[in-house]
Amino acid sequence: MADTTGRIPLWLIGTVTGITVIGLLGIFFY
Repeated sequence: MADTTGRIPLWLIGTVTGITVIGLLGIFFY
């Protein structure tokens, strides 16, 4: 996780994607 210069960190993409998916599911199934 040290070689992330000039690129978007993979963990950041995963976190944002996960929050977005959970948020959409929460809205759809609320």
